Amino acid sequence: MRPTIVLVAALAFAPLALAQEPGGGIAPRPPVRGQIAVSNAMTPAQKIATLEEALNKETDRRVDLDAKVVALAQENSRLAAAREALARDKASAEGELARTRDAQSQLQRDLVSLRGDYTRIAKTLGLSLAFLAPLALLIFGLLGLLLFITRKLAVHVHDVPTLAKIHEYETLVAHLHDQLKAEKGHNAVLKERLTNLGIVD
Repeated sequence: MRPTIVLVAALAFAPLALAQEPGGGIAPRPPVRGQIAVSNAMTPAQKIATLEEALNKETDRRVDLDAKVVALAQENSRLAAAREALARDKASAEGELARTRDAQSQLQRDLVSLRGDYTRIAKTLGLSLAFLAPLALLIFGLLGLLLFITRKLAVHVHDVPTLAKIHEYETLVAHLHDQLKAEKGHNAVLKERLTNLGIVD
């Protein structure tokens, strides 16, 4: 756009430059207020060179501006990508924060529930101690009595003759019975002999 303006300005100044040349056939006009005054000493070639130099400068400036525009567009694209990545990271962080808050809320509810259960168990144990203490004493007493009875039975069983001794006692009793029977027979024989001899008790 700017080179076009420069060309239009050059075309606008060209008749003015020709009018200021000697023998140009056009009377010189006084410069309009606000318009750049062109020196009468410049030739058309110098004016064209000046305009070309201005055009080249404007072109170079336009190229620099285009390069800056491209760089700014790239920077804008990079910033847009960074903004999108930041938005994704923010969304992920918000999701993670929401999950963490849900987990914390669930943990808090579980903690409250456990605290309530602990309180109920403590109350139950406190009420049960009045019944458990006598029951424990009774159980310990029964265990002591059971141990005492077991010890007595062990002593009694230890004092009772074994089966071998019983058989031995039976054999001894049978032997004594045989001896007694033999003695009775022997006494009967002696009585009979005494009777035959005329000796009577």
